[in-house]
Amino acid sequence: MDKSNAHLTNTDMKKFNITLFVFLSALFFGQETLSLNEAQDLAQQNYPLIKRQDLIAKTKQFNIENAAKGWLPQIQIVGQATYQNDVTQLPIKIPNATIEPLSKDQYKVFADVQQPIYDGGIISNQKKLAQIQSEVELQKNEVELDKLEERINQIYFGILQTDEQIQQTELTKTDIQNALKKADAQLKNGVIFRSNVDVLKAQIVTIEQKQIELQTVKKSFLDMLSIFIHKSLDENIQLQKPEKLLLTENNNRNELKLFDLQKQTLETQKSLLNSKNLPKLGAFFQGGYGKPSFNMLKNEFDVFYIGGIRLNIPISGFYTKKNDLALIETQQQEIDVQKENFIFNQQFQTLQNNNELQKIQNLIDKDNELIKLRESIKKSALAQLENGVITTNDYLREVNAEEAAKIQKIQHEIQFLLTQYNLKAQLNQ
Repeated sequence: MDKSNAHLTNTDMKKFNITLFVFLSALFFGQETLSLNEAQDLAQQNYPLIKRQDLIAKTKQFNIENAAKGWLPQIQIVGQATYQNDVTQLPIKIPNATIEPLSKDQYKVFADVQQPIYDGGIISNQKKLAQIQSEVELQKNEVELDKLEERINQIYFGILQTDEQIQQTELTKTDIQNALKKADAQLKNGVIFRSNVDVLKAQIVTIEQKQIELQTVKKSFLDMLSIFIHKSLDENIQLQKPEKLLLTENNNRNELKLFDLQKQTLETQKSLLNSKNLPKLGAFFQGGYGKPSFNMLKNEFDVFYIGGIRLNIPISGFYTKKNDLALIETQQQEIDVQKENFIFNQQFQTLQNNNELQKIQNLIDKDNELIKLRESIKKSALAQLENGVITTNDYLREVNAEEAAKIQKIQHEIQFLLTQYNLKAQLNQ
């Protein structure tokens, strides 16, 4: 094995030891862990918009029940008192008979009962419309919840990236501390000046400042995630790094289902419009007490009633039916255009994301090459520092260059995962 490969193995061992320490801490000390799927589920369960689903279900129930009550008898109580300037009288006199004319003041209290028998399908279509409108509102809710997934992705992967940067700065700090030990020994032997040792100490302080900044950023991300999932998150919580995805081109966005449901709503409105213009059949009953009753020759209070079958054939609805149907068809065409535009934008965005993923993967491949070279250069610089060939500043320049390359790889890897999981959310896979 050559020296460069040996050094690369040592670096990998450092990362492995850190990962092993984190795992053992979680295992033996009960360190809390959280996965992306768990964060997404908790965020959806606790998102205020989720409460709207129960409200939509209740609204649907009320609307369907109200529509069904259209089959119940329609009853109204009417009271009426009138005075008129003249009443009907016989124009002739009948011998030996006196017919008292009706009073000009008349009174009537009655109940009017209408019982639908055939409504042309209005009630059935009203119930169907209430059902579809409820599904439309639920689908709109799902569309809004889909946006939440990308927000959680941004926060979750932000925490992962910050955490890995903290680990990388800790590795860099360890390298400088090892160099500092050797520099201290050289100082005692009078080989180097104290300023060379102070340069290394100053760099350690700089790294510790950077770690403080990164810890603050991580805490901010954790606080944001805590709000979304309604759960307090400790700074030592271990977030599980998601695996790379194998995505397909299937588009299962909830917006597509929403477009279809909106068209179904318009189709039901068409049926309801046709129902309103069909003949209606119903029974009716009217009964009450008044003066006069149906016997117009009896000028006194009496009970009266009448009942029968009524056929109602609407005509005026045909005046606007053609335009009403054309308006609904225009709305359906508008939904088709919106759906087509949405699919076009989705395909365009998916193409961009796939190209972005390919670019990032190529950058990661180059990151690996660069890191291998930077590690080799840093190892040589450390040997030169020990032999007094270069200064501590020269050595730190190579250490910082290696750290920059590794942090760049961390950023690219997290960016790759974030792009993949955002694409998953955009396609609802």
